[in-house]
Amino acid sequence: MAASDAHNVYDTIELISAVGVKKSKQRIDHTIIIAFLAGVLLSFGGLFLLIVGGGSAPLAQSLGPSIHKMIQAAVFPIGLILIVITGADLFTGNTMILTVSTLHRKTTCFDLIISWIISFFGNLGGCLFFQCILVYYAGLLSNDPYRSFTVKYAEVKGNIEWHQIFLRGIGGNWLVCLAVWLGTSARELHSKVIGIYLPIWLFIAVGYEHSIANMFTVQMGMMLGADLSVGKYILRTLIPVTLGNIVGGGFFVGFTYWYLYLAKKVDTDAKIDFESPVGKGYQIVKQHEKIQQAQQS
Repeated sequence: MAASDAHNVYDTIELISAVGVKKSKQRIDHTIIIAFLAGVLLSFGGLFLLIVGGGSAPLAQSLGPSIHKMIQAAVFPIGLILIVITGADLFTGNTMILTVSTLHRKTTCFDLIISWIISFFGNLGGCLFFQCILVYYAGLLSNDPYRSFTVKYAEVKGNIEWHQIFLRGIGGNWLVCLAVWLGTSARELHSKVIGIYLPIWLFIAVGYEHSIANMFTVQMGMMLGADLSVGKYILRTLIPVTLGNIVGGGFFVGFTYWYLYLAKKVDTDAKIDFESPVGKGYQIVKQHEKIQQAQQS
């Protein structure tokens, strides 16, 4: 029988827990580097969004704002695809991964806190490097319509009500972590790409928020002259979105699926009564499987 093209939910949650263990045991310099790389890779997607969004702005007038948003959202997922496939370390994904492995008692709360801190500031460093060196000094967004679109993009996000942007952060990382879940579940590269792509397209198109994505897009607008101070950005955008991302990824995905599929995992083999007709049939099947495995080896 051919293997399924995806792991089931029980295997997937175990794989996610194992990833958390691996992350907690990495060398500190490796952890910093892959967190930095995740910031850079996500910024590639953010740059693509700003270029396409600025260049296709007339579509908002002719076809409506929803089409314009969908086009921007369609190009952004490349960032997370690159992160997942190359094994980079994204803070928002870690809110789910380390929550699962810690609740599974494979890692500690200390491991979780260290992972979150390093990945958050490593992602920030990667975004700053990318936007300063590879965008600002490279002049990629210096001219209109890209500059004006990026500035307006940052100013709009900087003026969203605190509670609203917090709730959007919950929805944003809920979908990002489901994308990571699907990427982990899938076996083949094309399946991983599709599984990651669709939830990210959705989260950008509907207007949810992502703290690391904002580290590039909003901060890029600030560098280009947006009317948004550093203090206001931190207090009104970065903090509420980050807290919302932790709730969305850590609770609604990490805790929820740990509770459903890992908290009280049933050992089905131990609960079968081998004296019953069903149990005897099960035992025969298991013996047949062992014979087949022995013949193949």
